Amino acid sequence: MGFKRRIANHLADLLAFGMRFGGGDKTYRFFLDALWERYPVSSSAAQNQSLDMKLYCPDYVTPGADDRALVERIFNAFKKASRMQEQADSNYQPSSTWRNVLRMAYAELTESLAEDDLDRFHYFLANFAAWNEGTGIEESRLIRQSADDRSKRRHLQQKVFAPLIQWWLKLESNGRDLSALTIPRHGNMGGMWVNGHLVSPGSVFSEINARLLASFVQTDRPIIGELGGGFGRLFYFLSRHLKEFCYLGFDLPETLCCASYYLIKAFPEKRFLLYGEQDWDSNSLQQFDFLLLPSFEISKLPDNRVDLFINENSLGEVEASACRNYVKEICRSANAFWHRNHESCRFEFEGNATSLVNREYPIPMDKFEAPVRYCDAGPLVRADRLNRDSDMVWYYYRARLSDSRRS
Repeated sequence: MGFKRRIANHLADLLAFGMRFGGGDKTYRFFLDALWERYPVSSSAAQNQSLDMKLYCPDYVTPGADDRALVERIFNAFKKASRMQEQADSNYQPSSTWRNVLRMAYAELTESLAEDDLDRFHYFLANFAAWNEGTGIEESRLIRQSADDRSKRRHLQQKVFAPLIQWWLKLESNGRDLSALTIPRHGNMGGMWVNGHLVSPGSVFSEINARLLASFVQTDRPIIGELGGGFGRLFYFLSRHLKEFCYLGFDLPETLCCASYYLIKAFPEKRFLLYGEQDWDSNSLQQFDFLLLPSFEISKLPDNRVDLFINENSLGEVEASACRNYVKEICRSANAFWHRNHESCRFEFEGNATSLVNREYPIPMDKFEAPVRYCDAGPLVRADRLNRDSDMVWYYYRARLSDSRRS
Protein backbone atom coordinates (compact mmCIF):
# COMPACT_ATOMS: atom_id res chain seq x y z
CA MET A 1 0.00 0.00 0.00
CA GLY A 2 2.87 2.40 0.78
CA PHE A 3 4.44 1.77 -2.63
CA LYS A 4 1.13 2.41 -4.40
CA ARG A 5 0.64 5.60 -2.41
CA ARG A 6 4.11 6.87 -3.36
CA ILE A 7 3.47 6.13 -7.02
CA ALA A 8 0.11 7.92 -6.80
CA ASN A 9 1.73 10.95 -5.18
CA HIS A 10 4.40 11.18 -7.90
CA LEU A 11 1.78 10.89 -10.63
CA ALA A 12 -0.31 13.57 -8.92
CA ASP A 13 2.71 15.88 -8.77
CA LEU A 14 3.33 15.42 -12.50
CA LEU A 15 -0.31 15.99 -13.38
CA ALA A 16 -0.53 19.05 -11.13
CA PHE A 17 2.58 20.53 -12.74
CA GLY A 18 1.04 20.10 -16.18
CA MET A 19 -2.34 21.44 -15.12
CA ARG A 20 -0.81 24.73 -13.94
CA PHE A 21 -0.49 25.68 -17.58
CA GLY A 22 -4.07 24.77 -18.43
CA GLY A 23 -6.10 27.64 -17.04
CA GLY A 24 -5.99 27.62 -13.25
CA ASP A 25 -8.69 26.63 -10.83
CA LYS A 26 -11.45 25.83 -13.32
CA THR A 27 -9.19 23.54 -15.32
CA TYR A 28 -8.29 21.66 -12.13
CA ARG A 29 -11.94 21.28 -11.27
CA PHE A 30 -12.91 20.07 -14.76
CA PHE A 31 -10.05 17.58 -14.70
CA LEU A 32 -10.99 16.26 -11.26
CA ASP A 33 -14.62 15.88 -12.30
CA ALA A 34 -13.60 13.98 -15.43
CA LEU A 35 -11.24 11.78 -13.42
CA TRP A 36 -13.91 11.08 -10.80
CA GLU A 37 -16.30 9.94 -13.54
CA ARG A 38 -13.76 7.23 -14.32
CA TYR A 39 -13.43 6.08 -10.71
CA PRO A 40 -13.77 2.27 -10.48
CA VAL A 41 -17.23 1.22 -9.38
CA SER A 42 -16.44 -2.35 -8.37
CA SER A 43 -16.11 -1.38 -4.71
CA SER A 44 -19.76 -0.35 -4.56
CA ALA A 45 -21.11 -3.17 -6.70
CA ALA A 46 -21.92 -5.40 -3.73
CA GLN A 47 -24.15 -2.88 -1.99
CA ASN A 48 -25.91 -2.05 -5.27
CA GLN A 49 -26.45 -5.59 -6.46
CA SER A 50 -30.13 -5.50 -5.45
CA LEU A 51 -30.75 -2.63 -7.88
CA ASP A 52 -31.44 -3.43 -11.50
CA MET A 53 -30.43 -0.15 -13.13
CA LYS A 54 -30.33 1.03 -16.72
CA LEU A 55 -30.03 4.53 -18.11
CA TYR A 56 -32.97 5.60 -20.24
CA CYS A 57 -32.33 8.27 -22.88
CA PRO A 58 -35.39 8.46 -25.16
CA ASP A 59 -35.32 9.46 -28.80
CA TYR A 60 -37.29 12.53 -29.72
CA VAL A 61 -40.94 11.79 -30.40
CA THR A 62 -43.28 13.15 -33.07
CA PRO A 63 -46.26 14.66 -31.26
CA GLY A 64 -49.74 13.51 -32.08
CA ALA A 65 -52.79 15.56 -32.96
CA ASP A 66 -54.55 14.81 -29.66
CA ASP A 67 -52.75 17.67 -27.91
CA ARG A 68 -53.47 20.25 -30.60
CA ALA A 69 -56.08 22.26 -28.68
CA LEU A 70 -53.94 22.25 -25.53
CA VAL A 71 -50.83 23.37 -27.42
CA GLU A 72 -52.75 26.19 -29.13
CA ARG A 73 -53.90 27.36 -25.72
CA ILE A 74 -50.33 27.40 -24.39
CA PHE A 75 -49.05 29.06 -27.57
CA ASN A 76 -51.55 31.91 -27.22
CA ALA A 77 -50.52 32.45 -23.60
CA PHE A 78 -46.86 32.39 -24.65
CA LYS A 79 -47.46 35.07 -27.29
CA LYS A 80 -49.06 37.39 -24.76
CA ALA A 81 -46.51 36.69 -22.01
CA SER A 82 -43.56 37.24 -24.36
CA ARG A 83 -44.95 40.53 -25.60
CA MET A 84 -45.50 41.81 -22.07
CA GLN A 85 -42.15 40.44 -20.87
CA GLU A 86 -40.38 42.85 -23.19
CA GLN A 87 -42.14 45.76 -21.47
CA ALA A 88 -41.68 44.54 -17.92
CA ASP A 89 -39.49 46.22 -15.31
CA SER A 90 -35.79 45.32 -15.34
CA ASN A 91 -36.23 43.33 -12.12
CA TYR A 92 -38.33 40.83 -14.06
CA GLN A 93 -35.89 40.36 -16.93
CA PRO A 94 -33.76 37.18 -17.01
CA SER A 95 -30.17 37.43 -15.84
CA SER A 96 -27.36 37.14 -18.38
CA THR A 97 -26.90 33.50 -17.35
CA TRP A 98 -30.52 32.71 -18.07
CA ARG A 99 -30.50 34.73 -21.28
CA ASN A 100 -27.82 32.35 -22.55
CA VAL A 101 -29.91 29.34 -21.50
CA LEU A 102 -32.96 30.76 -23.27
CA ARG A 103 -30.94 31.53 -26.39
CA MET A 104 -29.47 28.02 -26.61
CA ALA A 105 -32.04 25.63 -25.16
CA TYR A 106 -35.28 27.42 -25.94
CA ALA A 107 -34.49 28.52 -29.49
CA GLU A 108 -37.26 26.29 -30.81
CA LEU A 109 -39.79 28.23 -28.77
CA THR A 110 -38.57 31.71 -29.65
CA GLU A 111 -38.22 30.85 -33.34
CA SER A 112 -41.62 29.18 -33.47
CA LEU A 113 -43.07 32.34 -31.97
CA ALA A 114 -41.36 34.54 -34.56
CA GLU A 115 -42.56 32.28 -37.38
CA ASP A 116 -45.99 31.59 -35.82
CA ASP A 117 -45.16 27.91 -36.24
CA LEU A 118 -47.40 25.85 -33.94
CA ASP A 119 -45.97 22.52 -35.12
CA ARG A 120 -42.44 23.52 -34.14
CA PHE A 121 -43.70 24.81 -30.80
CA HIS A 122 -45.53 21.53 -30.20
CA TYR A 123 -42.44 19.49 -31.08
CA PHE A 124 -40.40 21.23 -28.40
CA LEU A 125 -43.06 20.80 -25.70
CA ALA A 126 -43.46 17.12 -26.52
CA ASN A 127 -39.70 16.66 -26.03
CA PHE A 128 -38.66 19.33 -23.51
CA ALA A 129 -37.69 16.75 -20.87
CA ALA A 130 -35.37 14.96 -23.32
CA TRP A 131 -33.83 18.04 -24.97
CA ASN A 132 -30.14 17.94 -25.85
CA GLU A 133 -29.41 21.47 -24.63
CA GLY A 134 -29.51 22.23 -20.91
CA THR A 135 -32.93 23.75 -20.22
CA GLY A 136 -32.26 24.53 -16.56
CA ILE A 137 -35.38 22.64 -15.48
CA GLU A 138 -34.44 19.00 -16.13
CA GLU A 139 -31.19 17.01 -16.39
CA SER A 140 -31.82 15.82 -19.94
CA ARG A 141 -28.44 17.06 -21.14
CA LEU A 142 -26.65 15.02 -18.46
CA ILE A 143 -28.60 11.93 -19.49
CA ARG A 144 -27.81 12.40 -23.18
CA GLN A 145 -24.12 13.00 -22.56
CA SER A 146 -23.93 9.96 -20.30
CA ALA A 147 -25.76 7.72 -22.77
CA ASP A 148 -23.02 8.26 -25.36
CA ASP A 149 -20.07 7.83 -23.00
CA ARG A 150 -19.47 4.52 -21.20
CA SER A 151 -17.51 6.12 -18.35
CA LYS A 152 -20.11 8.81 -17.77
CA ARG A 153 -22.90 6.26 -17.97
CA ARG A 154 -21.32 3.99 -15.35
CA HIS A 155 -20.56 7.00 -13.16
CA LEU A 156 -24.14 8.27 -13.35
CA GLN A 157 -25.51 4.85 -12.55
CA GLN A 158 -23.15 3.76 -9.77
CA LYS A 159 -21.95 7.01 -8.18
CA VAL A 160 -24.96 9.30 -8.60
CA PHE A 161 -28.19 7.32 -8.83
CA ALA A 162 -27.28 4.23 -6.82
CA PRO A 163 -26.27 6.08 -3.61
CA LEU A 164 -29.39 8.25 -3.82
CA ILE A 165 -31.70 5.29 -4.35
CA GLN A 166 -30.07 3.19 -1.63
CA TRP A 167 -30.22 6.09 0.80
CA TRP A 168 -33.90 6.73 0.03
CA LEU A 169 -34.81 3.04 0.39
CA LYS A 170 -33.04 2.78 3.72
CA LEU A 171 -33.95 6.08 5.36
CA GLU A 172 -36.82 7.77 3.51
CA SER A 173 -39.05 5.17 1.90
CA ASN A 174 -41.03 4.24 5.04
CA GLY A 175 -41.74 0.87 3.49
CA ARG A 176 -42.77 2.23 0.09
CA ASP A 177 -41.34 0.90 -3.15
CA LEU A 178 -39.70 2.93 -5.90
CA SER A 179 -43.02 3.79 -7.51
CA ALA A 180 -43.13 6.63 -4.95
CA LEU A 181 -40.30 8.31 -6.89
CA THR A 182 -41.94 8.15 -10.30
CA ILE A 183 -43.77 10.97 -12.05
CA PRO A 184 -45.77 11.19 -15.31
CA ARG A 185 -43.50 11.14 -18.34
CA HIS A 186 -45.10 14.00 -20.26
CA GLY A 187 -42.48 15.87 -22.26
CA ASN A 188 -40.63 12.62 -23.06
CA MET A 189 -38.99 12.19 -19.68
CA GLY A 190 -35.71 10.30 -19.39
CA GLY A 191 -33.89 9.03 -16.33
CA MET A 192 -32.83 5.73 -14.83
CA TRP A 193 -34.85 2.55 -14.86
CA VAL A 194 -34.45 1.17 -11.34
CA ASN A 195 -36.12 -2.17 -10.60
CA GLY A 196 -38.66 -1.41 -13.31
CA HIS A 197 -39.42 2.17 -12.22
CA LEU A 198 -38.25 5.24 -14.17
CA VAL A 199 -36.64 7.70 -11.76
CA SER A 200 -35.57 11.15 -12.95
CA PRO A 201 -32.44 12.80 -11.46
CA GLY A 202 -34.37 15.26 -9.31
CA SER A 203 -37.09 12.91 -8.10
CA VAL A 204 -35.49 11.70 -4.86
CA PHE A 205 -35.12 15.06 -3.16
CA SER A 206 -38.30 16.45 -4.71
CA GLU A 207 -40.16 13.60 -3.03
CA ILE A 208 -38.38 14.20 0.28
CA ASN A 209 -38.82 17.98 0.22
CA ALA A 210 -42.46 17.64 -0.79
CA ARG A 211 -43.22 15.60 2.33
CA LEU A 212 -41.44 18.23 4.39
CA LEU A 213 -43.42 21.05 2.78
CA ALA A 214 -46.69 19.21 3.27
CA SER A 215 -46.04 19.22 7.01
CA PHE A 216 -45.89 23.04 6.94
CA VAL A 217 -49.36 23.37 5.39
CA GLN A 218 -52.29 23.54 7.82
CA THR A 219 -55.35 24.52 5.75
CA ASP A 220 -57.74 22.23 3.84
CA ARG A 221 -57.21 24.04 0.53
CA PRO A 222 -53.85 25.78 0.79
CA ILE A 223 -52.74 28.43 -1.65
CA ILE A 224 -49.22 27.48 -2.71
CA GLY A 225 -47.03 29.94 -4.61
CA GLU A 226 -43.81 29.04 -6.37
CA LEU A 227 -41.25 31.19 -8.12
CA GLY A 228 -39.17 29.45 -10.79
CA GLY A 229 -40.80 26.04 -10.42
CA GLY A 230 -39.45 24.59 -13.66
CA PHE A 231 -41.92 22.14 -15.18
CA GLY A 232 -43.61 21.53 -11.82
CA ARG A 233 -41.86 18.45 -10.45
CA LEU A 234 -41.66 19.58 -6.82
CA PHE A 235 -45.30 20.64 -6.74
CA TYR A 236 -46.36 17.38 -8.39
CA PHE A 237 -44.85 15.48 -5.46
CA LEU A 238 -46.34 17.96 -2.98
CA SER A 239 -49.80 17.58 -4.52
CA ARG A 240 -49.81 13.90 -3.51
CA HIS A 241 -50.23 15.08 0.10
CA LEU A 242 -53.01 17.61 -0.60
CA LYS A 243 -56.69 16.84 -1.19
CA GLU A 244 -57.38 20.30 -2.61
CA PHE A 245 -55.12 23.25 -3.45
CA CYS A 246 -54.57 26.38 -5.46
CA TYR A 247 -51.15 26.55 -7.08
CA LEU A 248 -49.66 29.83 -8.35
CA GLY A 249 -46.64 29.30 -10.59
CA PHE A 250 -44.55 32.35 -11.57
CA ASP A 251 -41.76 31.96 -14.12
CA LEU A 252 -40.25 33.15 -17.38
CA PRO A 253 -42.57 32.76 -20.40
CA GLU A 254 -40.42 30.01 -21.96
CA THR A 255 -40.23 27.74 -18.92
CA LEU A 256 -43.87 28.51 -18.17
CA CYS A 257 -44.77 26.81 -21.46
CA CYS A 258 -43.17 23.57 -20.22
CA ALA A 259 -44.94 23.82 -16.87
CA SER A 260 -48.29 24.47 -18.56
CA TYR A 261 -47.88 21.49 -20.87
CA TYR A 262 -46.72 19.14 -18.13
CA LEU A 263 -49.16 20.12 -15.39
CA ILE A 264 -52.27 20.29 -17.58
CA LYS A 265 -51.54 16.79 -18.85
CA ALA A 266 -50.73 15.56 -15.34
CA PHE A 267 -53.90 17.08 -13.82
CA PRO A 268 -56.54 16.90 -16.57
CA GLU A 269 -59.40 17.20 -14.06
CA LYS A 270 -58.16 20.48 -12.54
CA ARG A 271 -59.11 24.06 -13.49
CA PHE A 272 -56.26 26.03 -15.12
CA LEU A 273 -55.84 29.71 -15.85
CA LEU A 274 -53.04 30.61 -18.27
CA TYR A 275 -51.75 34.13 -18.81
CA GLY A 276 -54.02 36.37 -20.85
CA GLU A 277 -57.06 34.08 -20.79
CA GLN A 278 -58.78 36.48 -18.40
CA ASP A 279 -57.88 39.08 -15.79
CA TRP A 280 -57.14 37.55 -12.43
CA ASP A 281 -57.49 38.78 -8.87
CA SER A 282 -57.99 37.35 -5.39
CA ASN A 283 -61.29 35.77 -6.44
CA SER A 284 -59.42 33.74 -9.07
CA LEU A 285 -57.67 31.87 -6.28
CA GLN A 286 -61.00 30.22 -5.51
CA GLN A 287 -62.09 29.75 -9.11
CA PHE A 288 -58.94 27.95 -10.32
CA ASP A 289 -56.68 25.18 -9.06
CA PHE A 290 -53.69 26.32 -11.14
CA LEU A 291 -52.71 29.84 -12.17
CA LEU A 292 -49.57 29.80 -14.35
CA LEU A 293 -48.27 33.31 -14.84
CA PRO A 294 -45.15 35.21 -15.95
CA SER A 295 -42.99 36.44 -13.07
CA PHE A 296 -43.94 40.10 -13.42
CA GLU A 297 -47.51 39.19 -12.38
CA ILE A 298 -46.30 38.42 -8.84
CA SER A 299 -46.91 42.05 -7.87
CA LYS A 300 -50.68 41.50 -8.27
CA LEU A 301 -50.83 39.01 -5.41
CA PRO A 302 -53.00 40.19 -2.50
CA ASP A 303 -51.32 40.73 0.86
CA ASN A 304 -50.97 37.77 3.24
CA ARG A 305 -53.02 35.46 1.03
CA VAL A 306 -50.52 32.74 0.07
CA ASP A 307 -50.24 30.00 2.69
CA LEU A 308 -46.80 28.82 1.57
CA PHE A 309 -44.41 30.26 -1.01
CA ILE A 310 -41.67 28.03 -2.42
CA ASN A 311 -38.42 28.75 -4.21
CA GLU A 312 -35.63 26.39 -5.21
CA ASN A 313 -32.44 27.81 -6.71
CA SER A 314 -33.79 30.71 -8.76
CA LEU A 315 -33.40 33.50 -6.20
CA GLY A 316 -29.70 32.75 -6.37
CA GLU A 317 -29.74 32.91 -10.18
CA VAL A 318 -30.92 36.51 -10.53
CA GLU A 319 -29.15 39.81 -9.93
CA ALA A 320 -29.28 41.41 -6.49
CA SER A 321 -31.98 44.00 -7.26
CA ALA A 322 -34.25 41.37 -8.80
CA CYS A 323 -33.78 39.08 -5.81
CA ARG A 324 -34.66 41.86 -3.37
CA ASN A 325 -37.78 42.66 -5.37
CA TYR A 326 -38.96 39.03 -5.50
CA VAL A 327 -38.32 38.52 -1.77
CA LYS A 328 -40.28 41.70 -1.00
CA GLU A 329 -43.26 40.50 -3.04
CA ILE A 330 -43.11 37.00 -1.55
CA CYS A 331 -42.94 38.24 2.03
CA ARG A 332 -45.74 40.73 1.39
CA SER A 333 -48.11 38.12 -0.02
CA ALA A 334 -47.22 34.98 1.96
CA ASN A 335 -47.68 33.70 5.50
CA ALA A 336 -44.85 31.18 5.13
CA PHE A 337 -41.79 30.96 2.89
CA TRP A 338 -39.52 27.99 2.16
CA HIS A 339 -36.49 28.45 -0.05
CA ARG A 340 -33.37 26.54 -0.96
CA ASN A 341 -30.49 28.61 -2.31
CA HIS A 342 -26.75 29.26 -2.07
CA GLU A 343 -25.29 29.99 1.33
CA SER A 344 -21.94 31.38 0.18
CA CYS A 345 -21.32 30.92 -3.57
CA ARG A 346 -22.48 33.73 -5.85
CA PHE A 347 -23.42 33.80 -9.51
CA GLU A 348 -21.52 36.34 -11.56
CA PHE A 349 -23.32 38.15 -14.35
CA GLU A 350 -22.44 40.58 -17.11
CA GLY A 351 -21.39 44.05 -15.98
CA ASN A 352 -19.77 42.76 -12.77
CA ALA A 353 -23.20 42.12 -11.23
CA THR A 354 -23.57 39.27 -8.73
CA SER A 355 -26.33 37.37 -6.99
CA LEU A 356 -27.20 37.55 -3.32
CA VAL A 357 -26.58 34.70 -0.87
CA ASN A 358 -29.06 33.52 1.73
CA ARG A 359 -28.04 35.81 4.58
CA GLU A 360 -28.56 38.85 2.35
CA TYR A 361 -32.19 38.18 1.46
CA PRO A 362 -34.29 41.03 2.91
CA ILE A 363 -36.64 38.91 5.01
CA PRO A 364 -38.63 41.23 7.34
CA MET A 365 -37.98 39.58 10.68
CA ASP A 366 -40.59 41.74 12.38
CA LYS A 367 -43.15 39.72 10.38
CA PHE A 368 -41.41 36.34 10.14
CA GLU A 369 -39.60 33.91 12.37
CA ALA A 370 -37.28 31.19 11.10
CA PRO A 371 -37.86 27.99 13.06
CA VAL A 372 -35.89 25.74 10.69
CA ARG A 373 -32.66 26.05 8.70
CA TYR A 374 -30.96 22.97 7.28
CA CYS A 375 -28.13 22.08 4.92
CA ASP A 376 -29.34 20.37 1.76
CA ALA A 377 -28.32 16.75 2.08
CA GLY A 378 -28.16 16.02 -1.64
CA PRO A 379 -24.43 16.69 -2.17
CA LEU A 380 -23.63 14.61 0.93
CA VAL A 381 -25.45 11.58 -0.44
CA ARG A 382 -24.56 11.42 -4.11
CA ALA A 383 -21.15 10.51 -5.48
CA ASP A 384 -19.37 10.07 -2.11
CA ARG A 385 -17.67 13.38 -2.80
CA LEU A 386 -18.28 16.89 -1.54
CA ASN A 387 -18.40 19.74 -4.00
CA ARG A 388 -17.68 23.14 -2.51
CA ASP A 389 -19.98 24.75 -5.09
CA SER A 390 -22.91 22.75 -3.70
CA ASP A 391 -23.53 24.96 -0.69
CA MET A 392 -27.31 24.79 -0.79
CA VAL A 393 -29.16 25.47 2.46
CA TRP A 394 -32.90 25.61 2.90
CA TYR A 395 -34.79 27.96 5.20
CA TYR A 396 -38.36 27.90 6.43
CA TYR A 397 -39.90 31.18 7.55
CA ARG A 398 -43.39 31.52 9.00
CA ALA A 399 -45.34 34.61 9.93
CA ARG A 400 -45.31 35.48 13.61
CA LEU A 401 -48.63 34.75 15.31
CA SER A 402 -49.66 38.40 15.39
CA ASP A 403 -49.20 38.71 11.61
CA SER A 404 -50.56 35.42 10.27
CA ARG A 405 -53.85 33.67 9.89
CA ARG A 406 -52.57 30.71 11.91
CA SER A 407 -54.67 29.96 14.96
